[in-house]
Amino acid sequence: MYKSLFFLLIILFVVLTFAVEPMEIIKNYALNSGRIPYEGIEVSILFAKPDFPRTSTVRVIANGKYVVRRDYLSPPFMLGKINIDNGKFQYDFDPKKNLVRISPSSNAFLNRDEINQRINLIRRNFYAKLEGEEVYLGRKVYVLSVTSVYTKKLVLKLWIDKDKYVPLRIDKYNGDGILVGRVMFVEINFNPKISDELFDLNILKDKDVKIEETRLKEEKLENIDVPLNFPLGYSLIKHYTLWEKEDRFTHYFKYTDGLNDASLFKGLMPFNLPGKPVNIDDFHVFYDSNILWKSISWLDGDRFFLLIGDFPKDYLNKIISAFVKPSVIK
Repeated sequence: MYKSLFFLLIILFVVLTFAVEPMEIIKNYALNSGRIPYEGIEVSILFAKPDFPRTSTVRVIANGKYVVRRDYLSPPFMLGKINIDNGKFQYDFDPKKNLVRISPSSNAFLNRDEINQRINLIRRNFYAKLEGEEVYLGRKVYVLSVTSVYTKKLVLKLWIDKDKYVPLRIDKYNGDGILVGRVMFVEINFNPKISDELFDLNILKDKDVKIEETRLKEEKLENIDVPLNFPLGYSLIKHYTLWEKEDRFTHYFKYTDGLNDASLFKGLMPFNLPGKPVNIDDFHVFYDSNILWKSISWLDGDRFFLLIGDFPKDYLNKIISAFVKPSVIK
């Protein structure tokens, strides 16, 4: 009887250990984003060419107050560059050019409403599976795989710190199921001594420093004349006005499926449409692609449209049909 009870307790322990809801892990990761202080060395690998992956190394410092600093260590042409992201804007300083570029924050989880919106989309568009637990960099981590509901292909594999809910490694797969990138810490310290001076933006006060700023104005999602949704579970979440030279502007619409973002640009024709003219079923468009993204562009009257995202090849027709009328380009 004691032996049976022992095995029952073992089984119960295993069940309880792996009873964690994978989506709750992802939600906790989103909620903790920007709130955990740490310092570490992060390596990014881009598998654009299988025989020659591109690698970069950065020192990452997070103050736990939604500000993250990245100091580039390699490759050599990136050495010395600094990126500071405060959750609203990011500032890229290039010491060789004595130039600061200011653009919107790359942090996807800016507020509770957006977190909930993205989590709901992730629940609708993806399956998350807890593969188990491992030890990574001496820390216990959850290992999760995330698969598309539509294509049934792997999208992400995550190694998330069990205590801090910070991803220590992320493997990224494109829409066609090909491994395209890996971001991983090779060392990390969750008890860093951080000086606020590291996040100062005094460089902006230097008169000798050139500043380039992306002029974006967020608009309300009202009276929109573009689709609110399109295949693969994408939903419109942001609308910006992107100001250009001579007071011309382009409308920039940001879509997301919860994990992947797609961008639609609409405006007066400022340049040649990127890519080559092709026929995709009944649609005549300009098309370009690489291992990371695909771009589809077209003209409708005097307006140009450019859609950029990581779309599977066999979904291109369905995606285009959400935006383009057949044979819109003559």
